[in-house]
Amino acid sequence: MNALSDNHYTVGWRQIGAQTRRPKAILSISAHWFVPGTGVTISTSPRTIHDFGGFPPELYRVQYPAPGDPELARRVQNLLQPLPVKSDNAWGLDHGTWSVLKHVYPDADIPVVQLSIDETQPASFHFEIGQRLAPLRGEGILIVGSGNLVHNLHAYAWGRTCPIPTIGRFASSKKPGR
Repeated sequence: MNALSDNHYTVGWRQIGAQTRRPKAILSISAHWFVPGTGVTISTSPRTIHDFGGFPPELYRVQYPAPGDPELARRVQNLLQPLPVKSDNAWGLDHGTWSVLKHVYPDADIPVVQLSIDETQPASFHFEIGQRLAPLRGEGILIVGSGNLVHNLHAYAWGRTCPIPTIGRFASSKKPGR
């Protein structure tokens, strides 16, 4: 409900937008896109995803029509090589992204790209992804992380477990000939 609320969280988010340099684009890594593998959105017009249930109708009417940035998506793929990063045109901006950004940048006029979280990989894998993406900050890209493991209630509250490999770091994902 923070997407519709005016509270200390949303006031703080608005202050972030007002007090920080306007980014060229935003790369959002949301716990709501928690899937096997790594994907990045490539749509020029990502849809607003209402990936929740049981809330008041006005929450489902919220739209965050920020443009996408296929060039940034390709840059992310290049930075993460040799990791295979799937280009995804079907996903969009889930509520882990838009419910915060609608307060930080209410005009939705900054391009936004989402990167998935690979549910099959350990924390060290994701830490390395962060290290590889760090150069984007110097290019004027705001990198945002949103959500927490409690957002995947199916996996954490209802007993489904995802195998966490003991290997699977970037070095092991090299393909022959690369």
